[in-house]
Amino acid sequence: MAIGGEAAALVVGLGAGDDNIILNPEFDSGLDNWTGNGCKIELHDSLDDGKVLPANGKYFVAATGRTDTWNGVQQDVTSRMQRKLLYEGTATVRLHAAAGGGVSACQVRATLGVQTADGRQQYLGVGKAQVSDKEWVQLQGKILLNSTVAKASIYIEGPPAGVDVLLDSLVVKHAQKATPAPAPDFENLEYGANIIQNSNLDDGLKGWFPLGPCTLSVHGGGPRVLPPMAQESLSLDDEPLNGKHIHVTNRTQTWMGPAQVVTDKLTPYATYQVSAWARVAGAGGGQPLQQPQNINVAVSVDSQWVNGGQVLARDERWYEVGGAFRVESKPASRVMVYVQGPDAGVDLMVAGLQVFPVDRKARVKHLKRLTDKVRKRDVVLKVTGGDGAAAAAAGNDASSGVEVRVRQVSNSFPLGACIMRTNMDNEDYVDFFTKNFNWAVFGNELKWYWTEPQRGKVSYSDADDLLRLCSDHGMCVRGHCIFWEVNEAGKRLLQLKREWLTHAHGHADDNGEFKFRGHHGEYHVEVTTAAGKVSQTFTVDKDDAPLVLNIKV
Repeated sequence: MAIGGEAAALVVGLGAGDDNIILNPEFDSGLDNWTGNGCKIELHDSLDDGKVLPANGKYFVAATGRTDTWNGVQQDVTSRMQRKLLYEGTATVRLHAAAGGGVSACQVRATLGVQTADGRQQYLGVGKAQVSDKEWVQLQGKILLNSTVAKASIYIEGPPAGVDVLLDSLVVKHAQKATPAPAPDFENLEYGANIIQNSNLDDGLKGWFPLGPCTLSVHGGGPRVLPPMAQESLSLDDEPLNGKHIHVTNRTQTWMGPAQVVTDKLTPYATYQVSAWARVAGAGGGQPLQQPQNINVAVSVDSQWVNGGQVLARDERWYEVGGAFRVESKPASRVMVYVQGPDAGVDLMVAGLQVFPVDRKARVKHLKRLTDKVRKRDVVLKVTGGDGAAAAAAGNDASSGVEVRVRQVSNSFPLGACIMRTNMDNEDYVDFFTKNFNWAVFGNELKWYWTEPQRGKVSYSDADDLLRLCSDHGMCVRGHCIFWEVNEAGKRLLQLKREWLTHAHGHADDNGEFKFRGHHGEYHVEVTTAAGKVSQTFTVDKDDAPLVLNIKV
């Protein structure tokens, strides 16, 4: 039953909960503080003869007469949102057929529309969910306002024109700091134990099943040694495999391949290494490959896909597939490991699939040793006087001689992150970004829908602003985001940056030499003698031979 008409005038007051910036969040005061964004809004206590009732309070609102996807109920929050403060939003929504009948489920979004102080229009996603007309659904998300705004409104949008959008309640509060997860219990975890049953196929296909209507069979002629990455981690004998492999035929979809359920064998928060041999062939083994094929070991966790490792097979040789993954919570239903990827019609072969937990602390130490070997180089600084003779220590006391202080200014290892035009309005973000990265990838600003939101109306202004920022700071740019992460990864990044910068301090020896091993990159050296100080910059490039640098004092 409809209670009111179009939106009432703005009334300032508190909503449910003092920290909710949304006024009249459950419509207890009718349509006060709410308007329609390109449409009408109506207040209801029920619809369809009582079949649709409020989920929380006494009323809900319907956005009607929608002629575009962005139409919906909205509220102005200009005076109540603070810049550089993280908010979390929760909206309870539902669909309704404007002319009766049914409505197909579709995505509903909560969006923050912003007009900046310089007149730019920005649209920031708050949250989204798949919604139908069968039940109320909560969509949740977080939003950070970077810029100083002239106007800001939160609105509900998404469904096609002609579909009514119902809003039961909207809450937008300051986001609470996430509670750290308790330390995982790995006491009974057996590192190196393969959780794949019958990996060597001694019992035929026991434990295996085809994902999709493809055909599995066991054949000989496969590798007899573990892939190199597994050998390195497991330290097993040279020939642990028996040469058997699974041959997958009649594949009609890329996701088809051999699979196993490992739900009860998986420990949350443990890191699992993946290693396998894989091979592709034309259908029936008689057709040549037309193009390189992607082979992927995938992990399905409660129907969510996790990448366990992949390789691009360019011919019909055996390739090593390697990777790692970690499940961050206890699975609710099922965890499945499967091998997939090649085009439909391409045969897939898999041998010696290993999925085993690894000791992360030991693994990190091992990787640090590899890093020191691969990403560092020995450096010899030869300090000489004006006559070319070595500037050695005075007498036998090296501490009273030539002092050398080396500081690495930048690392040549390419390290990048995602940046968006909205981030540029946050000076703290820009300062952190430009100081800690040497590569940048744009979030959306070079995607077609961004540069040409309406046919024939092309604008690269946001991308130009980002490119100018990166160029001014000497950063390489890729046009589209390839990776994004959350807070814990950021903390790890800062730790790695400290580890990947080399600093050295000491005195030259009797031969006037100061030796150290440093990461590749740019350096600044300062040499102090009785006559004064001499500074110089130099670059440590990748090479196996030591870098010898002469410094005259």
